Amino acid sequence: MQTASDPARVRTLYFVRHGQSMANAGAFAMADREIPLSALGRQQVQDLLARWPLRPARLYCSQMLRARQTAAYFVDAHGLEAQEIAELDEFSYLALATVEGKVSAEVAVLAHDYWQRGDPAHRDGDVADSFDGFAARVDAFLARLHDFEDGSVFVGHGIWIGLLAWRLQGRTVNRPGDMQAFRAFQTEMQVPNAGVYRLEIARGEGAAPLTAMEVSVA
Repeated sequence: MQTASDPARVRTLYFVRHGQSMANAGAFAMADREIPLSALGRQQVQDLLARWPLRPARLYCSQMLRARQTAAYFVDAHGLEAQEIAELDEFSYLALATVEGKVSAEVAVLAHDYWQRGDPAHRDGDVADSFDGFAARVDAFLARLHDFEDGSVFVGHGIWIGLLAWRLQGRTVNRPGDMQAFRAFQTEMQVPNAGVYRLEIARGEGAAPLTAMEVSVA
């Protein structure tokens, strides 16, 4: 089994999207924090762990059930504890009251309307996120970047990984056009379920761009 990179030269952090969730599979809407993995999602994570090349130095996950369930496979495989951190949480921009009882096609229309509106400060009710709030979470994570050990693994969400990549390019979201540009960027990125991305941080040089990582049998 490989070890993490030499911290004297470069630190490498790994970002894993959760396996397919019931929402990804087209189930009726439910509270975002309580959406579980589907049977396929569990298999995707098991397949990833069978190919995973190194023992994580530390393991972190979002507070969402699907991320915690994904992280649990790393816990079982490597004897680690998973630390939940709020900065990794999903962008929950549609309230449950808005989407409850609707199928995925109906939710997709509501999501399209949200992004077309392009208001970073808008919240769909008291329990939903604004884009500004979501971006603040990602920026709070970036402010802690140098606190994390080389070889740490972070289990989270596709749109979160997309915004991380966007911010690492120095891009911001301040206007409606910025939100739509980010949405196009994130959609084009196509972060797959159980997909892995690598971030290298060279000493004295800051973080490199986020790169997709093909995890193959060692």
